[in-house]
Amino acid sequence: MACVLAVSTLALGACAATPARHGASASSTAPVTSAAPPTTTTTTTAPGPPVTPVQWSPCGALECGTVAVPLDYAQPQLGTIEIALAMHPASDPAQRIGSLVINPGGPGGSGINDLPSELSVLTPELLARFDIVSFDPRGVERSSPVHCNTGSSGSLPASTGPLPDPVPSTPAAQQALFTNDEEYAAQCETLSGELLPFVGTVDTARDLDRIRQALGDARLTFFGHSYGTLLGATYAQMFPTHVRAMVLDGAIDPELSTQQMVIEQSESFEAVLDDFFSWCASTACPWHPDGDPTTALLALIAQAGQRPIPAGEGVVAGPGELYYAILDDLYAQSSWPSLGRALAAAAAGNGAPAVALSHSYTTSGGTNAVDAETAIDCLDHPVDRDLTSFPAFVAQAAAHAPFFGPLLAWGEAVCAQWPVPPSRTPQATTAVGSPPILVVGATKDPATPYQWAQSLAAELQHGVLVTWQGENHVAYYYSACVRAIDQAYFVQGTLPAPGTVCTS
Repeated sequence: MACVLAVSTLALGACAATPARHGASASSTAPVTSAAPPTTTTTTTAPGPPVTPVQWSPCGALECGTVAVPLDYAQPQLGTIEIALAMHPASDPAQRIGSLVINPGGPGGSGINDLPSELSVLTPELLARFDIVSFDPRGVERSSPVHCNTGSSGSLPASTGPLPDPVPSTPAAQQALFTNDEEYAAQCETLSGELLPFVGTVDTARDLDRIRQALGDARLTFFGHSYGTLLGATYAQMFPTHVRAMVLDGAIDPELSTQQMVIEQSESFEAVLDDFFSWCASTACPWHPDGDPTTALLALIAQAGQRPIPAGEGVVAGPGELYYAILDDLYAQSSWPSLGRALAAAAAGNGAPAVALSHSYTTSGGTNAVDAETAIDCLDHPVDRDLTSFPAFVAQAAAHAPFFGPLLAWGEAVCAQWPVPPSRTPQATTAVGSPPILVVGATKDPATPYQWAQSLAAELQHGVLVTWQGENHVAYYYSACVRAIDQAYFVQGTLPAPGTVCTS
């Protein structure tokens, strides 16, 4: 089977620049066969099997367990899959409040792989008062993973050739992109077709409620980052009275159409790219192109399309590798120096640094990160399935963000050929009946624009907005002020003053 890769979807897969997030892989339960239609936000669910307490066992420095959930909540009699969990017990059991469940983002990211990173930034008080729990959502790594290629354990086979050009500039290149997407979608259906209808965020939110019950918590305490905010918002909309406390940091606005999300996210990345250009021009950054940096960068990418850049051992870097290297290092300002070095090396004929960053972007979330992210995004974010509409969509996105607009708009074409329909309908999240929910937004977040946090906080019946004046993705990782606010809210239920702005 050919090695094909989803070129791009919404650029939410790379999370903030925290320590390495790779853990030992574990075997996972195969999905149960089902020919049922996908669940949706309106599908009636039937009672599933009884929820039993998690049976924890040691797994390195953590404890691990599983929770059984119906593959198809509309027809639970068809069988279950296992959701893998990891837990760090509260360090002060006498003062334990309950469990704090974290989703670090993605979609497609392994919460279990990420948990050590979360533990390194959580405050001592949260570590003392809560069991810190994370999980691999359905379709991800240890929880019935989606696979679309036939490499080792279903992962992407090694390849020395460049990735498909994610921004085709000619009709022939566009057709090549569509053909690649079609082949990729067909492989996903062949290898994981019985699972594909059931990995969307709506079903994962239902899983989250079973996880809450299996942990023994009367109500859920939840911390969602990036994509995890969409999961949290979906849960709060479906189970508002089951929420104890919820922080959504790096927020997604669930009401936005996919086209709106692409355009606004492109603009946000573009603004941060411009700031990177300014930083690079005024520091010891080794990449100093002549003239306009955007024009120079696009020219470098175009040259790589004509003559892929050698990266050693027969590997080369083409436009895809360069685009993903840039995305990888815009999530946090601390990564800008490595991006400058990679661009300088590429301009000098060495594609190895760009290939390394591209590989990090597409694989750091887990062993099947690209496949899971694509499968979940295509269920969560409906797109026009008429491929002839995409050139106009790309042009519209390019008018707003000349560099990132075409990249992210073309990336949605894979979902136009996805073998199963979406299972989430974009809509405002009100969570009527929930307690106050904290929504945190960074004023210059590259991946989740600040206005998304503003909108989500306004939609929620009891939304409370906290603003961080910063240029990184997910404020909690970088702001002591935000960490203090979150701790007071999670532990005592104390809310910040309206209009709170953190500057540190």
